[in-house]
Amino acid sequence: MTSTTQQLSFSPEDALSVAKIQPSALVERFSHMHSTEIAELLLSCKNDEQRQALVEHVPDHILGDTLLELPEGMQEDLLADFKAHEIGDVVEHLNSDDATDLLQNIEAKVAHAVIQSLEPDDRRDIEPLMAYDEETAGGLMQVELFKVRHDWTVKRVMKVLRRWSKDIENLNYVYVVDDEDHFVSVLSLHRLLFIEPQEIISKVADASFPRVMVNQDQEKVAKIFDKYDILAIPVIDEQGVLIGRITADDVIDVIHEEATEDMYRLVGLSDEDDLSEPIGITAWRRGVWLMVNLFTAILASVVIFQFQDAISKIVALAVLMPIVASMGGIAGTQTLTVIVRGIALGRVTYSNAKRMLWKETMVGLLTGMSFACLIGLIVSFWFPDYGISLGLVIAAAMFTNLCAAGLAGSLIPLTLQRLNIDPALASGTILTTVTDVVGFVTFLGLSTIFLL
Repeated sequence: MTSTTQQLSFSPEDALSVAKIQPSALVERFSHMHSTEIAELLLSCKNDEQRQALVEHVPDHILGDTLLELPEGMQEDLLADFKAHEIGDVVEHLNSDDATDLLQNIEAKVAHAVIQSLEPDDRRDIEPLMAYDEETAGGLMQVELFKVRHDWTVKRVMKVLRRWSKDIENLNYVYVVDDEDHFVSVLSLHRLLFIEPQEIISKVADASFPRVMVNQDQEKVAKIFDKYDILAIPVIDEQGVLIGRITADDVIDVIHEEATEDMYRLVGLSDEDDLSEPIGITAWRRGVWLMVNLFTAILASVVIFQFQDAISKIVALAVLMPIVASMGGIAGTQTLTVIVRGIALGRVTYSNAKRMLWKETMVGLLTGMSFACLIGLIVSFWFPDYGISLGLVIAAAMFTNLCAAGLAGSLIPLTLQRLNIDPALASGTILTTVTDVVGFVTFLGLSTIFLL
């Protein structure tokens, strides 16, 4: 039976029962489970009290990895009752980047106390990383790596590698530096195995291997990984000194975070909105954007109010208005999603913006003509008292709104990006306002002109 199967049959209630009857048995069981499985068990608990009761039985050597699998707010809550030296016992089993991530999720004074309780070598690794922004290369990197001098032979490199690199996880590359620790080149372990022992390492290593600056944004770092298909990348400071590396597993986390952030922001949610947050905090964050949406909805209602006489005389207008607005909103959201995601992936840039605008405008024209004809026919038979006139009016409104939706769905995110505003943050609200106003003005305006 696999550990995954065992975990699935092991509920929080089962774990709590074992903790009461035979605590040592629970510790033993946790020691044979993967940190991800323990995290899933903790997430399944009904409340923080249950989680705290189980966390106390997770061995220190996997507790850190387990906590890092949980939401940041939950990490802080679970560590709140830990003393500084206890957190230190957890941190010492983590790589420098993971240890930094964990310490950044607790109170600053507690984190400082934990760092002071660490061994000098661990403290020397972690302290500099705490100073970097979490969303930069420095915030992602770890200091554990294998570096060699540029004038070493392959034989010497292999000898040192066998002796000192056993504790370095995800070891895929040898980093070559000069006598002042300036980054020179990179050699993969695979290639190293097939090079003659007497070769000088700098002559066979790749000097064109990509590298990132310590303050480079994490999103740009992720794009470099995607472009070059590498497993790790060296991080250098302003003087070109090699100070760390970023591994692919951390970049995968960045990609997930950025994608989640874009998804949240497209629907007006904070990127911090989380299932584990207290009800009051979540309600406040969502309420801010709902307030913004309320004012845009009032704007659309003001537009409708200007045509109240027409609506009171032709009741069919009230029935058909939502169709025009809804179709425009959906069409605009389709375009908006494609453009925002394209910007995030670097596929939509200033150089190809005109082509994208042209394409989306043409798509809007084509879909506008198609659905205009369809809705025109439907309405003509639906409301025969108004003849074909009402059908032509809603067809014209539908065509106009779908064209406007395609154009707005492209222009809004591109304009926001040009203004250095996150396109995912405000595009949805602006787009909804545009399609509602254009749809209502066009439909009700044409109805007033041609049907009254």
